[in-house]
Order: sequence, then C-alpha cells, then structure tokens
Amino acid sequence: MSDTSPTPEQRDAALKDILGDDRTAMVKASNLLCYDKSTTSTLLRFLEAEKRVETRHAILYALTWHSHLAQWDLMVGLLKDVQEAPLIRGQAAEYLSYNFAKVRTDSPEFEVAVKALLAALKDPSPDVRYCAVNALGCTGHLPLIPALEAMREDKTPAPGWVGTVSDEASRALEWIVGQHEMRIKNGIP
Repeated sequence: MSDTSPTPEQRDAALKDILGDDRTAMVKASNLLCYDKSTTSTLLRFLEAEKRVETRHAILYALTWHSHLAQWDLMVGLLKDVQEAPLIRGQAAEYLSYNFAKVRTDSPEFEVAVKALLAALKDPSPDVRYCAVNALGCTGHLPLIPALEAMREDKTPAPGWVGTVSDEASRALEWIVGQHEMRIKNGIP
C-alpha cells in the first residue's frame, strides 16, 4: 500500500462517506482514510458510537492501516468479544497480524493477544478462525507452530477469503519462520 495522503477535502468527504449508507462509498472512504493517520482519533470516536457491522468494519479497516500500537488493547478486546460480529473480530485479528512485528514476544501485550488468538481458533466462525491463524503466523513465535499445524485439519471454507482455514494454516506455517528470522534481525525478540 503506497502512502498517498488525501487532500483535506477528500478526507472530509471520506469521513462523511464512511458513516453513510452507500456501501461502495464506505469502502472507498475506508481505503482513502487508511493513508491519513490524522483521522485516528475521529475514527475511534466513530467506532465507539457506531452499531452497524459494515460501518464498524470499514472504520476498523482504516484504523488497521494506521498501525498505532495505542489501539492494541482495543483490537484484542474486539477479538475476544463474542458479541461482536465475525467480520469485526476478524478485522481485529488482522490488525494484530500487521503489528506483531512491533511487539516483543516477552511482553504482556503479546501474551494477551496470543491467548485471544488461540481461543479464536475454536470460534464457530470460519472467518474468525482463518484470521486468527493468519495473525498467529505473523507472530514469528515458533512455540505456536503446533497450534498452526493442528489447524491444518480444519478444511472449512472461509467465505470472503482465499481457500479454507487449513490453507491459511499452511501459509501461516511458512510465514512464522520468516517472521521469526525478521524478529532476530530487527532485535525484537
């Protein structure tokens, strides 16, 4: 994703559109707001007030690309909240997957996120399981390999994603080693 910050006019229109009823405009707004980290606090306020799943998802998608670690606890909480829609919980797991490289494996933040993701492997929603498997593969934490290997048995298709939970577990097993090597290289154990 290239960094193409929107103009103030585009940002204002996107902030309006992300709360609208037009799904196409909402998706375009979310994609545009991904590049504007100045909107983080506004999007967090929107998220707190919003009840519609698609709108919450669009807001979370933009926040995911902002990559602010200040939202770590929020995302873990959304992932763990079984009252949240699978789409929201999956997006929260996606945020974690993009940000694990910034968090030490011996930190409380890492531990609480991994526990939530391991619990999500038993979720009734294949989308949540798929996203949890993906995030665990991004941890670079080799002790998680057995959990990922076990998920290769889950042949359930994940609507909206590529293939099955098993397919994603196989990909995650490939990534986890590479992510581990990156952690060592970057001095973030």
